[in-house]
Amino acid sequence: MLYFLCMKRLIIVGGKAPDKLDIDRNHYSEVIAADSGYDTARKLGIEIDSAVGDFDSTTLRGELIGKGFVPCSHDKDCSDTELAVRSGGGDYDLIGGGEGRIDHTLELLSMMQRLGAPAVWYMASDTVFRIDTAAEISAPAGTDISFFALSGTVHAHTEGLVWELDEFPLSSTAVSLSNRTDTGHILIDADGIVLARVSPDVFRELQIRPVAR
Repeated sequence: MLYFLCMKRLIIVGGKAPDKLDIDRNHYSEVIAADSGYDTARKLGIEIDSAVGDFDSTTLRGELIGKGFVPCSHDKDCSDTELAVRSGGGDYDLIGGGEGRIDHTLELLSMMQRLGAPAVWYMASDTVFRIDTAAEISAPAGTDISFFALSGTVHAHTEGLVWELDEFPLSSTAVSLSNRTDTGHILIDADGIVLARVSPDVFRELQIRPVAR
């Protein structure tokens, strides 16, 4: 997965996450757990550098405090996930946050609109990856893939899908839902940031390369 090897932060949050995940700790400058994201980190065998939040949902509050991490007040204006994203700035990958309470999901998407989407977002049933520029994606024919945008309207053009996007106006309310690859390669070009959703199994096999416009 050469496309995502730049150094960035890894943020682990509550909500459903993969049961197993092959993460190379050396690809990250820092690993941050947001509250019950620490439980997920422990389950996945990922050592953290810091923990943020009020620690009201983790089952390992005592362990976190024993390690020297200090919980914040429960009365705060932003979520534990937003605290983690704001804590260091820059690009990040995200584990967790999937298929939970609808208000949590909406708040998470709102936070991404304001602070930026992760490069890769790992959930139990979905993996979402960010496309910042024109890219070629290698995937088996018939692969299920959806495209959407978080902020504003992004016009996308594709080659290699069953239903091609011809300057299709992607947005938070206009989604290319459950499209499929027609060949082994997709070319996508857009005038803004696009997010793509595939299954976790498919994501492990993808090859994603930026290409010149």
